[in-house]
Amino acid sequence: MLNLLSESDRVWVNIPRTGYVGVAEVTGERVRADEFMVETVEGLQRLKAVITPAEYPHLHQASSMDDEDTLEYIVPVRWIKSVPVTEAFREVGLFGNQNTVCKPTTPKWEHTVERLKQAWSVV
Repeated sequence: MLNLLSESDRVWVNIPRTGYVGVAEVTGERVRADEFMVETVEGLQRLKAVITPAEYPHLHQASSMDDEDTLEYIVPVRWIKSVPVTEAFREVGLFGNQNTVCKPTTPKWEHTVERLKQAWSVV
């Protein structure tokens, strides 16, 4: 599903049954999780080198990186707005979906984006 995303797309992040916690702009193409690079104080490093198995167990399991069916990908983003889970934005009538990525076309989606822009002062 991440292949639906293109550079400059906006991603509105919703935690099911919790609410919206952020919006980000896609800054590049999807990358295999084991090849994803992050900026650190020591320069660019593979994510796997800077994150523990407790934080991202799948990244440290060799079998999950060899099996095409379970291979994980990451999309680089630039956060525009994010809030702690305890401040998630939720109200009746907002769009919700269980998929990792979706491209909604319902009027409910337009309403949701407008409410989030208003709540977070995002243009």
